[in-house]
Order: sequence, then C-alpha cells, then structure tokens
Amino acid sequence: MPLNFQTYLSKSACLAVCILSTAVGCAHMMTAPNWNAVAHYSPADGIAAAWDHAADLPSRTELTAGQLIIHADFPLAGQHRLVRDLEALRTDVSQELGLPITDEPVHVYLFEKPDRYQAFAASHFPAFPARRAFFVESDTKLSVFAHWQDRVAEDLRHETTHGYVHAVVPTLPLWLDEGIAEFFELPRVEQGLHREHIAHLSGRLLEGTWSPNIERLESLESAAELSQDHYAEAWCWVHWMLRTSPQHRSLLQDYLTDLRRNHKTAPLSVRFRQTDESLAESSSAVRVHLEKMASNADNR
Repeated sequence: MPLNFQTYLSKSACLAVCILSTAVGCAHMMTAPNWNAVAHYSPADGIAAAWDHAADLPSRTELTAGQLIIHADFPLAGQHRLVRDLEALRTDVSQELGLPITDEPVHVYLFEKPDRYQAFAASHFPAFPARRAFFVESDTKLSVFAHWQDRVAEDLRHETTHGYVHAVVPTLPLWLDEGIAEFFELPRVEQGLHREHIAHLSGRLLEGTWSPNIERLESLESAAELSQDHYAEAWCWVHWMLRTSPQHRSLLQDYLTDLRRNHKTAPLSVRFRQTDESLAESSSAVRVHLEKMASNADNR
C-alpha cells in the first residue's frame, strides 16, 4: 500500500495545474496566487523513500531548534532571528491552542536557490503545482520544504505551524487546519491579526456576497473547493475564538483535545449549538468581530 501523504502548499502555490490524477490542486489560484492551499497526495513507496534519502536534499548545514531539525544548503546560524522565531512559535502554538509540546521532530529543508528547490520538487513530487513552500506528513515523518526568498519567514511560520499541530493532532478538519496556520503565519507582534483577510472579508460584506457560515467551511473536503473566502473566513473564526472570550477559547481548545483522542469527534458547529449561543448568534458575533477589526484598521 502506498504511504498516505498530506501536503500543505504555501501562499504562492498552484499557479498552473489545478486537478491531477493523484493530487488535488486549486483552480482559484490561477487568478489569485496569494492563498494557502492544501492537497492530498499518495505517491508510491519508492517515491517516498527516494525523497527521504535523496542526495539533492539540503545538507550543508544541520541544526536543531527545539522540535525543529533544520537542513540548509547554505550557512545558517543557530541564532538567526528566523530560527529563533520558529522555535518560539512552538510555545505560542501550544499555549494558544492548549496543546502539549511533543518531541516529534519536524524536519525543515531550506534551499538557497529557487532553481535547486524547484528541481527537487519536480523530481520527487512531480504532481505538485508550483509553490514557495510545502508541508508533507507521512506515516513516519513531518517535513517542511522551502526556498530562501523575501517571504520565507511567513511561509515557514505557516508550514511549521502545520508541523507543530500535526505532531499532536494528526487529523484536523481542512478548514480549521488552514485557519490555524493562517493565524500563526503572521509576525508575533501582530497577535494573529491578519489585515489582508480583514480587508478581503470586509469588501465581501459590503458587496453583500458573503457572510460567516461555519457549516459551509466544515463541508469542505478538498483543496479544489477552497477559495480566498474560505481561507480568510477560516482565519476569522479562529481569531474570534482565540481573541474574544475565555469561553470561546476553551471551546476551540477542548475541541482540539477531543480530536487528539478521536478524529471522528463532532464538528465545532455542533458544539456551538450546545452552548448558550445559537449557531446563528455565533455567526453574527463573528461578523461583528470582523466589522470591529475593520473599523479599527480604518482608524489607524
């Protein structure tokens, strides 16, 4: 049987190929390449073994930063600010989400030159569309691949968040997995405030073409269905739960704890119905939360 891979593509992913025979891509990225995407890929065992021990993996520098094992094909100091940032992110993810810290390694492979990175990706993951970075989860290993460029900090925060979370909660709903990664991809000083998503959703509200709907998010099963609305709304629900009240934060944390025990646990929408707020009231509260964030941004 082939290994089951779950692969998370960076924000510039999927510029050309959209749906492949063994991988799911994202049609919307043809016109708007600034969203994260997730795909599922099941390569043959030989392909999996080939990349895991490939000679073209970065190997000039190897350093350990907490749970991360970083492999780079260029000199990289252990005290580099990005390395320290990614190491600190582990604690932030744990504390915000109420998840334990584990010692399961997350391997980060950094390529200095885009051509080497692209050649590696094309050779070992030929079904994947073009992307700046991606996360691969196999039965035995968590890995991040990226090349060193202007947005590498954002990309690595997003992809290593997937690694930190999946080390503890291997199976998450698609929308929540991406919403969490969107929250943590931002610099620490932003405290999860994603201004691009605020601007996008605010515009959609003004158009009257969008409103919060967690059940719509929960119905998503593949990256082919994801749009910018979905990524932004997923972030918005996560931000609302983590930033508005201890009760909402606990709702998310308890849900993740239950997912660790049983990946078939009831979705979050069911839990909202069991609280003092109805699902409609929660959706309305998310909308008000977005409007407040947009107003604060306008007044800055």
